[in-house]
Amino acid sequence: MLLTTGLLAITAHATLVYTGDMVVTASDPTQQGRLLRGGTGQDWSGGELFPGVNNAGATFHYSTLTLDFDTLIAGLGVDYGGFVQINFDSESADTFLSAYLDSYNPANKAQNWLGDEGSSGNIFGNPQFFQVIVPFGHDLVLLLNETALGGFGLDVPGTVLVEAFSDTEYTDLAPRRELPEPDALALLLAAVAAAAVAARRRTALTRRTAVAA
Repeated sequence: MLLTTGLLAITAHATLVYTGDMVVTASDPTQQGRLLRGGTGQDWSGGELFPGVNNAGATFHYSTLTLDFDTLIAGLGVDYGGFVQINFDSESADTFLSAYLDSYNPANKAQNWLGDEGSSGNIFGNPQFFQVIVPFGHDLVLLLNETALGGFGLDVPGTVLVEAFSDTEYTDLAPRRELPEPDALALLLAAVAAAAVAARRRTALTRRTAVAA
């Protein structure tokens, strides 16, 4: 699913790009194997390496959500920083959330992989979160897959919340510095040129007056 609209609001601590539920159902596509859960979620340092694939001979359902960042950020009036935090509120130990850049290829799970939550389910009631960098002009693809055979991870929704920051210090996105429109820029340049001509004329007149005196 490609999403170009979502909840866009500047909060006190971050720019909220999207929030909504994700779920895996029996009607979703399937893949052979699933990502290993390495136990540590990705952060902006990129310290988590691709965890590998588990149970490659088994079949697992998965669903994806594609966030079109160009469209989502365009109406915010802020400069996009590229630092994205993904929160996943789910009680299920049988689903797993990961992130990819632009597209997901189930036949090559390492391709375009950005990071994942490290483990499944909320920790002491608190949502899991992980961090990735999504350059401007690219899409963020979220992948939710079941982790257990027998359908235990099906029809168990979790809530995704995606936030954006300017840097690794959790700085709010700054208001966009608008460039003048072409017509306005032309008028500004013309005004500057006219002011320069007027200044030269005043200088020449002053010199002639001084000579006459």
